Amino acid sequence: MPVVLLAQGGGHSHTLSVGVSIGPTVLRIALLAAIPVIAGFALLRGFLAEPGRRSLAGVIMAAGVVATLELLLSGGLNLSQRLVPLLLALLALPLYLVLSRDERFRPAVDRARRYAPWVFWPAAALAAWQFVLAWFAGAGTARTATLLHTGVLLAVVALAWFVITRTRRAASTMSVRFGAAALAMGLIASGAQAMVLRPAGTVPGVAVAAEVDTGDGVVDVLVVPNLPGWNLVRVTEAGVAVAAVGGDFVPAVARPGATGAWAAVELPAGPGEVRVRRGGGTGSLTVDTGTGDPAPALLAGPDGTECAAALLGRALGTDAPVPDGFRCPAGALSDADADALRDVVAAVAAQGHRWLTVAGDDSPRGRAATEVVHAAAAAWRLEVRPPAAVAARPGPMVIVSGWTAAATTLRTRPHATVHTAPWLAMEPPRAPGFGDYGTDLRERFPGVEPSVSGYRAWREARAGAAPDDRAAP
Repeated sequence: MPVVLLAQGGGHSHTLSVGVSIGPTVLRIALLAAIPVIAGFALLRGFLAEPGRRSLAGVIMAAGVVATLELLLSGGLNLSQRLVPLLLALLALPLYLVLSRDERFRPAVDRARRYAPWVFWPAAALAAWQFVLAWFAGAGTARTATLLHTGVLLAVVALAWFVITRTRRAASTMSVRFGAAALAMGLIASGAQAMVLRPAGTVPGVAVAAEVDTGDGVVDVLVVPNLPGWNLVRVTEAGVAVAAVGGDFVPAVARPGATGAWAAVELPAGPGEVRVRRGGGTGSLTVDTGTGDPAPALLAGPDGTECAAALLGRALGTDAPVPDGFRCPAGALSDADADALRDVVAAVAAQGHRWLTVAGDDSPRGRAATEVVHAAAAAWRLEVRPPAAVAARPGPMVIVSGWTAAATTLRTRPHATVHTAPWLAMEPPRAPGFGDYGTDLRERFPGVEPSVSGYRAWREARAGAAPDDRAAP
């Protein structure tokens, strides 16, 4: 009897999400053009004559452009939302101090410029700390990108105040200039790295796997199959909720036969986002479902995780998107599986049993499999009793349902002698390529465990077989 694969799956920082995770290319180009303006001024300030008002204002406005683009492109910052208006105000004030010509406020303006280092140094220290955490803390990709974007924002605030600094002591002037030059080099490196770490564009019909920094921890997120309609979203643990933009959050829960926690989310056609909430923080993952045929409807039902396993297995076997008309494993009973079920009934009869029970479900495969077992039992002159019969008297039971219903059957019928359909069995080690499939699966989709349905889809994709030609292991 096959082995049954029915295991039940199972800092005080804030992320500011502004609703745009990946900006257009033109915005990224503008950001990479504005950063050298600010950094170049800081690096060359000691070699330049006293700049005019327009030059100073231009550098400060470049800092404002960088800050605005960071809020649009970052997708999240390692800051409380309440601090963002304060940072924007700290960027606007230096511009006013540079452009102000009102003689009545000249003493106040001069005093503010003398005390500018008192703003520069704290902001520079905070920016440097974000850079250090990003480079040396060993954070994941998502967390590193968040820290870098935060550091860039704080750095441009600090350098905006450096621009207007006017101290009376030469030693103080030199220390500020050295600090600004060091910060400018960190700004250039971090700005470029943050853009490189941005999530890659998604392809409709290809599963999306990425880390999402919620501010309350990094969550590994997997979206299958990245098509319009119902998609399954897998996260690393329970206690996480997911949602499409504009939709309600749905808690991700463990499902039989699959590790991690899963939630069904209906995604619109075209570019969009999957929002992820963990604790008090929220992050987002960019997706693009395209405008083709919708995802298989069975993904939203109890057999959804098995269908997701098949989609992931197919993705390992070919880089092509999910073809139109893809059928989930529970959508049909293959000839090979039907023959395997007849062999199971024959084995029950050979053991001397006179009756059996069959536990199916309402899926197309479940109904067809139930009919096959009934017909085979009739051929062997076995009585088919209702599943409740094994509660009164132990006896053979053939389970032909999907993963979820099978787990419930095993839990409520502990006295049955269980025979399972092939898709509920752990693939034996001798299956051709099963080890390669498992290795590929864990490397590309960490945390997802191998399954029969996934292995079959992987093998068929590599061999170029049609989904309807699924063969038993």
